[in-house]
Amino acid sequence: MNLLRTLALSLVFVSGAAFAGERQALETYLSPAPSLMPILVKQAGELGLSAEQQARLADWRRAAQPGREKLEREIAADRLAINQAMLDDRNNQDVQKRVRDVQRKEIKLVVSKLACRDNARKILTPEQWSKLIALYQAQP
Repeated sequence: MNLLRTLALSLVFVSGAAFAGERQALETYLSPAPSLMPILVKQAGELGLSAEQQARLADWRRAAQPGREKLEREIAADRLAINQAMLDDRNNQDVQKRVRDVQRKEIKLVVSKLACRDNARKILTPEQWSKLIALYQAQP
């Protein structure tokens, strides 16, 4: 049932963005999961991260970031391909297959971000974690 809900939401987003002429939105919206690592890097001083914490987070980032970025580029390209396939009047089965492929990648991306969240939570103190969440939520 969750897969059907995700498919419906994806189709609504894709068709809504295309209708509004917001192809850029297809490239920039990649995941409903928060991106916490950029805040951890930029706000290390504000969060009071120790040198050891920063090193552990940097190790994680070096290992995880390339795969996540590759997946994000693929999702963005695939969303644009779905948009174009619909405009090119491709058959329903082809478009639906493309959507399912994107959904599999979106799930992998969310799982990756969950692992990142869990790793950060292990490294940070409860106070630092609360501050990180507050910094994330304060973003425009």
